[in-house]
Amino acid sequence: MAGGYDLRSLENAVENPSLVVSELQNLWSSVYHRGYEYAFRRRYGEGIDVMAADWDNLVVLDACRWDYFRDQNPIEGEFERVVSQGAGSWPFMEGNFAGRELHDTVYVSSNPFARNLDGGTFHDVELPLDRWDEEFNTVRPGDVVDVALDYHERYPNKRLIVHFMQPHRPHLGPTAGRLRERVELRGYNRDRGLDDPSYERTGIHLWQAVEDGRVSISEMRQSYRECLDIVLGHASDLVDALDGRSVVTADHGELLGERLPPSPQRRYGHGKPQCSQLRVVPWLVVEADTRREVTSEPPVETDRVDESVVEERLHALGYRD
Repeated sequence: MAGGYDLRSLENAVENPSLVVSELQNLWSSVYHRGYEYAFRRRYGEGIDVMAADWDNLVVLDACRWDYFRDQNPIEGEFERVVSQGAGSWPFMEGNFAGRELHDTVYVSSNPFARNLDGGTFHDVELPLDRWDEEFNTVRPGDVVDVALDYHERYPNKRLIVHFMQPHRPHLGPTAGRLRERVELRGYNRDRGLDDPSYERTGIHLWQAVEDGRVSISEMRQSYRECLDIVLGHASDLVDALDGRSVVTADHGELLGERLPPSPQRRYGHGKPQCSQLRVVPWLVVEADTRREVTSEPPVETDRVDESVVEERLHALGYRD
C-alpha cells in the first residue's frame, strides 16, 4: 500500500490495459493529496478550536478566502489569520462541534451539513432551509440575518453561531447573473424527488464551465468577489445588531484556479488537498462595550429537517454529484 492506495488495484488493472491510466491517476492523486496533507500539518498544525475562543457571536462565512476577505472587508475590527480544522464544511463542523456538549450555544446554519450533527450538540439548532431560494439554489444572506436575530432574541443568554452559505457558490451578484444567462450552470430540479428514477440535473458545473472555456477565470473570480461583497454587507449588519464580542471567520477557503506544485493543473473548489488556500481563514475580532451573560441549559426539542430535503440542498450546492 502506498499513501493509503492499494497497489493490488494497479496489479489487477494490468490485466485490463484500459484501466491502467485510470489507476495510475488514482495512485498519483492519493500520493499528491497525502503529501500536501503531511506538509501542511508539519507547518500549520491541526487548526483552531473555535469553541475555545473568546466570543459571544461567531459569524461563519462559507468558502471564504482570507486574502479576499482582507481586501474587501468593511467591518471594523482586529484582523488576523487562523488555521481551520478542515478544508471543507463537514470537516470544520466535525472538528469543532461533533461529539461535544455545547449547551451554552445556539447554531443558525444555512449549510445543510449541520444536519449531520447529533441533536444534543447545541442548545438549539436552526437550519433555515425553508427559506431556500428556488431561483439561485441557496439561502440568501438576508434571510439568514433575519433568522439569526430572531434566535438571538429568543435566546439572549446563549452564544450564537451564524453560518452564512456565501461566498460559496452558487454565487450571487451581477456577474453571476450574467453567467447564468450565458451558461446553463448545473442546478437541482427540486420538482423531482431523489427517489424518482427520472431525477436528473441539467447544465454544467461552474468549475467545469471554467475548464471548458465557457467561463473565464477572471469572470469566475469577479463573480466570487461580488458574492463576498454581498455577504459581507449582511454580516456587517448582523454584527452591528448583536450585542457582545463578535468574531467573523470562515469554515474553509476556496481554490479559484490556482496551480499547486508540482501539479500543473489549475484547481477549483475545496475539500482537497490540504493547502493554505483552503485551511487558512480570516479571523476578525469586533469588540463590544458589554459582554453577554451566557448560561448552559439542556438542549431543546427540535424537529429534524427531512433527509431528502438536506440531500436536495447538498446537490444544489455541489456537494453531491
